[in-house]
Amino acid sequence: MVPKAYEGLWRRSAIRRSNGSSDLTTQVWWLQSSRYHIDLRIPLGRVGITAFAGETVVDGDRCEWRPAIAYPALGDELDAGWMRFDDADHLHETGLDHSYEEDWYREPSGAMDGVRLQQADGDAVAFLLISDQWMAWACGNEFTVYRRDQQWTAIASSIGAKEGCIVTLDLPLRSGETFELPMAPGKFWRVSG
Repeated sequence: MVPKAYEGLWRRSAIRRSNGSSDLTTQVWWLQSSRYHIDLRIPLGRVGITAFAGETVVDGDRCEWRPAIAYPALGDELDAGWMRFDDADHLHETGLDHSYEEDWYREPSGAMDGVRLQQADGDAVAFLLISDQWMAWACGNEFTVYRRDQQWTAIASSIGAKEGCIVTLDLPLRSGETFELPMAPGKFWRVSG
C-alpha cells in the first residue's frame, strides 16, 4: 500500500534535468490511489505526449512506478525517485541517478480510489482512478483525466478529440461483476485488482 500522503491528484510545476534543460510548460497529471497510478503528460503543441498506468511501490523515501500499460510504449527503464515532502501539498522528486528533479503540488481531490480492470472477453487491461472531483481512465493508447462539476468532463487526454467529452459513470464497481464503462463502449470489464 502507498502511504496516504501520496494519495490524490498531483500536478507538476517544473522538471530540471542534470544536463541543464528544464520544462515548466508540460501539463502533467499524476493521480495516485492506495495502490495504482495514472500519469499523463501533454507538452505544448501536443507533440510527444506520454502516459503510463500501473502499480506504485513506496519504500521509505523511494517511490517506484511499475507501469502495466504505457503510451506510446513500455520501456525497460526503471522509473523511480527519491521523494521529499516539503509540506502536505508540495512534493520534491529526485531521480535515483540524480538526472532530474521534479516539483509537484497537490490539487484538492479528496480520497482517491483505484481499480485495475481486465476485459471480460479479451486480454486488455485498464485502470480507473476516481475521487469526488477527479477521475482518470487508462486503456491502450487512451489516457484521459476528467473533472466533475455537475458531470464528468474530460479536461486532458492523450486523444485530443476526447477533451470536452462528458461521461456518466455508475459507481461503485463491484469485484466479480461484469460491466460496461462509458469510456469504452461495447467492451465489458471485471475488476481484477
